[in-house]
Amino acid sequence: MPVTLRMAFRNLIEHKAKSLIVGVLLALGMLIMVLGNAFLDASKRGIETSFTKNYTGDVIITGVADGPVSLFGVQSVGGMEETPTVPEYEKVFAHASGLPETRFSSGMATGFGLLTNEAGDEAPADDEDEEDRMSAFVMLFGVDAANYWELFNTIEIEEGSFLKPGQAGIMLASDRMEKIGKHLKRELKVGDEVLVQGMGGSGIRLRSAKIVGTFKRVSDGAGPEQLSYIDIDTLRVLTGMTVGAAEDISLSDDQTAMLAVDDLDSLFSDDAFGAIDAPGSSEPGAALTEAGIGSLLGDTSARERLNAADTGAWHSILMRLDDPAHAKAVVASLNAWFAQEGIAAQAGDWQKAAGPYAQSVDVLRIVFTVAIVILAVVAIIIIMNTLVVSIIERTGEIGTMRALGGGRGFVRRLFAAETITLSVVFGLVGIILSFIGSAVINAIGFEASNEFLQILFGGKVLRAIIDPLSLVGSLAVIVAVGFVASLYPVSVALRIQPVRAMQS
Repeated sequence: MPVTLRMAFRNLIEHKAKSLIVGVLLALGMLIMVLGNAFLDASKRGIETSFTKNYTGDVIITGVADGPVSLFGVQSVGGMEETPTVPEYEKVFAHASGLPETRFSSGMATGFGLLTNEAGDEAPADDEDEEDRMSAFVMLFGVDAANYWELFNTIEIEEGSFLKPGQAGIMLASDRMEKIGKHLKRELKVGDEVLVQGMGGSGIRLRSAKIVGTFKRVSDGAGPEQLSYIDIDTLRVLTGMTVGAAEDISLSDDQTAMLAVDDLDSLFSDDAFGAIDAPGSSEPGAALTEAGIGSLLGDTSARERLNAADTGAWHSILMRLDDPAHAKAVVASLNAWFAQEGIAAQAGDWQKAAGPYAQSVDVLRIVFTVAIVILAVVAIIIIMNTLVVSIIERTGEIGTMRALGGGRGFVRRLFAAETITLSVVFGLVGIILSFIGSAVINAIGFEASNEFLQILFGGKVLRAIIDPLSLVGSLAVIVAVGFVASLYPVSVALRIQPVRAMQS
């Protein structure tokens, strides 16, 4: 093997021009792969750090739905499937909180809405741009104020205070409140009331909420800028998580008798509507009073109970572990316990909790992988054509080696050694260029100009983090590309008879 390597180095030096062409292609491929993986790794780490610290924790527990359930709802066709609640919440929360790996845990629910001044005023003005219109949209986190702020200590109050247990109200991001005020055509401040219009599969519901505080995040990172915090009971009403929604209602025959009508036209005849006698009045058709209307309605306690918030309804349980590295083991343990207890719940890591935000990195990685495959195919073709020309020019040399006793295996090993040597040398050159390029990019610090780029970068500034495992993998790919590219040219040269090769 040392003899083969010496011959390989000598041949590469003798054919400097063609070696340089192939080497530049290999170095360029190495540079693209290393920097591309560095961006993707930085993006994934940035999103993971941001979401685990600010939004998801290390483990999430949710109900079960047809589509994947994340912190932001169910990912389903049309996006209108209601987010399931955690069944047997008290039992599940007690078990999750009691695990030795758990440091903090908290329940929460998610909803979406619009902030308005009064019902129906959400129609935008003619001179209002799209950004102003979207500023009224809010993503609502209904939190358990008793323990949520311990779980996420990266939230800093700028004015007002945190939501307290049992307190009704809403917390807005300080930079977001100014945009909302511009849309509402009034200056907002802590203590003002805003009308929240909830949106979901249960329809549109309105609730007034008092602004109790404004906040900002200590740690920058990717995430929804529309996020606002609201008390859990108000969110439950806005999203239809009421007691009545969780109960099966059975009507008696007497209650459904009025629906059994043979002639529907008779319902709208003049005889169907008569004067209503006001209770306590001796004269038919007397005007109804408030007391009379209340008497007609009868006992409304059942209706009020059905419209009351379901205090046991939570969309998820978030857990912060002492050691995030134990997340996979905790998830497996929780899912096994759910199956044993027959509870329709599921646990997942931060990627499940982040949902579409984490998947954006996976999609980018798939796109990048496809691009690398296409680049590799193109590189193989170019390198192959270059090697074919080079090897054809060396047919006399190959014929001489064959005539002196060099077998096909020796010739193959020689050219394989040349290609692998070329790939390793220029692969290392590509690695050096990658470190230089990474240092330049990190020194410049390209800032994300919008939310999409902030998610893409894994933060507000683009960073390149080179992983040693990525270097080894990229170098292996480059060596494989060079080796595969050399197979066909060598086979072409070996088909030539030694005598004819020497004559040429």
